[in-house]
Amino acid sequence: MGEKVSKYMMGTKAIHKMGDISRDEEDLCYIHEIGKDYYVGNWVTGYGFIDVLFPKETTRGLTQEEKDYWNGRGVQIGSQPAFPLKVD
Repeated sequence: MGEKVSKYMMGTKAIHKMGDISRDEEDLCYIHEIGKDYYVGNWVTGYGFIDVLFPKETTRGLTQEEKDYWNGRGVQIGSQPAFPLKVD
């Protein structure tokens, strides 16, 4: 197991046990663990796959402009009420 964290990053390549769930353009992902070659987490938007592997070479930290854009944006899971993201 890797180091436990709680942070948002931008990624493109994403591997799940069900297959490749990569995105054509960079998108927001939530990371909860850092492994040797991968970050482990999930896409913030989409179908809700968990424990997705994001290769370190295709995943990066957010710029200040991206933090400003995403911070406070509402995200909704299924029929639950939307909640604001806290991106720092």
